[in-house]
Amino acid sequence: MALVLVGLTARAYLDGRAAAKSASPATPPVALVRVAPATPVATPAVPLNLTLSARAAILVDARTGLVLYQHNADLPLAPASTTKIVNALTALRLVDPEQVVTIQPQDLVNRLVDSNMGLEAGDVVTVHDLLVGMFLPSGDDAAKALARFAGEQLPGSGTSTQRFVDAMNAEAARLGMRGSHFIQPAGLDVPGQVVTARGLALATRALLANPTLLPIVAMPSANVRVGGPHARVISLTNTNELLSQEGVYGVKTGTTPLAGECLIVAYRSPTGPEIAVILDSQHRYADARALLGLPPAGH
Repeated sequence: MALVLVGLTARAYLDGRAAAKSASPATPPVALVRVAPATPVATPAVPLNLTLSARAAILVDARTGLVLYQHNADLPLAPASTTKIVNALTALRLVDPEQVVTIQPQDLVNRLVDSNMGLEAGDVVTVHDLLVGMFLPSGDDAAKALARFAGEQLPGSGTSTQRFVDAMNAEAARLGMRGSHFIQPAGLDVPGQVVTARGLALATRALLANPTLLPIVAMPSANVRVGGPHARVISLTNTNELLSQEGVYGVKTGTTPLAGECLIVAYRSPTGPEIAVILDSQHRYADARALLGLPPAGH
């Protein structure tokens, strides 16, 4: 019976989204009333038979967690750089955004192969700017540096990065991310490192409630000042192409051979903020647009 009630609630909510397109929308049930943004973008209801190229997807109300659409939402899949959401949430439990990090050789990556923010050994960067470098260009170097530095605050044996990854798994458990497990902090393809679309929706709700991370994931670009022997300013561009769409304010892309195309989108719909999670997609932006009721690209 509980499952039937959830389905009915979601359908009522979706019917409310469709009604938002009309000039004189019907009043939705009191429990599901949503306050539209100042400049709403009309969004149709999600068809229950929606066809996506993604192996897994979910759409949730960002405020309540109500599931509006799901497809294989509990299927464990490779996470790619969506891993960095849990990295960031874990790090901010251990370190302050204004703390300063000196980049070590082990933090660096192959710039010809791995996504990066352009760090060099000896660079001096704040935790905040490492977060910017981790989310905008999806810097694996920033993710590794943050994990190493934050892990140094943790007691125990093994490397600081190993201790940090243990803390990431503890954070995932705290968030209720059942079926998710992390082995390394940047999102590279590693056997046994998996997430679920439902779990990432939970992590994203936590991110959007974080006053440090919320403005970062919405940045289309940023300039980061780096100190040290090679002091300079690094210009960074967000990999999330949907940020140019009105109403979109985050969150994270991810791509690896095993994970395929991944995308998490935060969107202010006419009926309230929503989170869309797309995993192992062939056309992540088209899938996200269809899921959110946005027009196809170019329209």
